[in-house]
Parts: sequence; structure tokens; C-alpha cells
Amino acid sequence: MIQKRAILFLICLFACLDRVSTDAQSSNVVETPAMSAQPGEEKFSQLGDPAPPLTVQEWIKGKPVKIRPGTNFYAIVFCTLTKANQMALTNLSALQSLYQDKGLITVIISGEAPDTLRSFVQARGADINFTVAADDYAGKTTTDYQRTFNDRQLPRAFVVGKDGNVLWHGHPLRDDLGEVVDKIANGRYDLAQAKKDVQTRLMTEAYLRMARQDDPRTAKAGRIMLIVRTNDAPALCDLAFQIGADPYIAQRDLTLANAALDRAEQLATTNVTDIAVDRSILIFQAGQHDAALAHARQALTVAKTDADKSQINACIRAIEAGIAKQKNSQTNNVSSTNTPAKPKP
Repeated sequence: MIQKRAILFLICLFACLDRVSTDAQSSNVVETPAMSAQPGEEKFSQLGDPAPPLTVQEWIKGKPVKIRPGTNFYAIVFCTLTKANQMALTNLSALQSLYQDKGLITVIISGEAPDTLRSFVQARGADINFTVAADDYAGKTTTDYQRTFNDRQLPRAFVVGKDGNVLWHGHPLRDDLGEVVDKIANGRYDLAQAKKDVQTRLMTEAYLRMARQDDPRTAKAGRIMLIVRTNDAPALCDLAFQIGADPYIAQRDLTLANAALDRAEQLATTNVTDIAVDRSILIFQAGQHDAALAHARQALTVAKTDADKSQINACIRAIEAGIAKQKNSQTNNVSSTNTPAKPKP
């Protein structure tokens, strides 16, 4: 299993060290134009409600897909396919291969022109083991899903169950798409818990948007989130991780993040590894790089399961990569500073 925490932290380290822009476009998170309505004007669908139909210009790869009750369930991903990184393509292809025997159909719907998509798919060949479609004119299907479920960001994934109802939506890489698919495929999906998880995540995303823009309301929103999650250890860990790992926050509220982990430690012992990884990330982001590495290595010595050891090892590699990246950057800066000026003729 891919260690999501470590991978996202590694992306964060490289992004921060390379001084990536903090706007939403740079983060590969695109908010669609405001479609907000006054209270009472528009009622949004919830998890468990029917999925909108797929209306596309052209099916580029795979057979046409029609959402309907039956033996299949669907992972529908709305994104700009040619801008998706290799990790995203690999994950989606692996997801399709893993669960196709249990009825999964993975569909990418892109707003790009059919000719562009066709060339890209042909060039990637076996890397793309899922269905690809060019969205209808003016991005009709994408807009229908976003408006219906009041989820305005891209890229986005929607999971539709065998009954034709939407059971989950979120970021295809960051928000546990694979875990949700596995639960549905193996009969462990819990609609009530999924509703709670999605609501918690949407609150986190709203907080992160404010934090990225250094909005003065961020601190108050963070305190409210801490209160709301006070008895939910996984949600507290996620809050701390998001604050520590989001690459587009210039001023991180590390005090809030550490308070969330302190509370999570009081609630349960089942999140020991997550807490250790998150704490290492926060220590690193506080500028104590050697201490962060030492903390992660100490956690490894007491890890009990192979899964825990794998996650902590991935965190250690991410921290080591971040330290090496920073040292290399500092060396290059020193070399540039010490380069003699070209003599004037």
C-alpha cells in the first residue's frame, strides 16, 4: 500500500524548498466559478443520492459507460488528464486492475479536446488501464457533478455504488479513494461514517484555503475545528497532518497542530504510528530537521506491525530526502554567491 502521508509530505518538502507559488492554480486545486445560491434557493445532494448521468463528447478509451443499477460500481475522476502526474496515472491503473474482478469501472473525464486526449492516451499506452472520455461541451458532466454535490474543486473523484448512488467524493490522490473502493468491493462500506468523513474533510479544505491566503479568520476557524474534533482521534491526526504537510501554507499554525496531536494521544492508542509520523512532520516544519529524523527513527524501534514499520520508514526517507534537498539548495546558493564577477574589458 502506498504510504500517503509520507508521499504528500515529500511533495510538500520539495514544493516548499522550490518556493512554489501559493495560489490555488499552482496547487493543482482549481475552484470553479462561484455557483453559490442564497439559502433556500438550491438544495444540494448528499451521499446516497443518485449520480448525474455521464454526457460526453467522445469516449477516447474503453467502452461507453452508463451509470445504472447493476453489478458494477464506478470511480469517476474529473481532471485535466494531460496534467496528471505519473503517480496519479499509476494509482488509477493499479486501482482498476485490483478491483475490476469485483465490478469496478474507473472513468477519467477531462475537459480537454478529444484529439488532445487521443494523442496522450496513445502515447501512454499501457500506463492507462482505465476508461477515458472527453467531457461534453462547456464541461457539462463536470459541472453537473460539482453543482449537484456542492463540491467545487478539481481534480475530483466520485464513487458511485452498484445502486447508482454516489457513495463518496474527494481528491483522487489525497482523500482515500482506494480505501473507499476497497470497502465497497468487500462489503465494508458504511454510509453514515462516509458522510461524517466527507463533512470533516470539507471543513478541513475550507480551513486550508484560508490558511493558504493568510486569512485573518484562520486562527478562529482552527480553534473551532479543534473543538469539533475533540473526541475524534483520526480527525485530529488528519488536522495536524494537513497543517504540517500542505505545501502552500506560508504561516503554519504548528501550535494548533501539536495541540490536535496531544488530544489524539489522550483518546486512543490505536493511532500511535499516525501520531508519530505527524509529530515528526511538525518537528521538521519547525526547523528542527535532525530532531525530526531522530523522532521518526525512535518510533521505528517500537513499531509492532509491518504496516507500521513501512509507514515510518517511508516517513524517514521523506525527511532524509528533504534534508538532502535543502543542503543541496544551500550549497548551490553558496556557490552562486562565491562565483567571481566577470571582469570588465
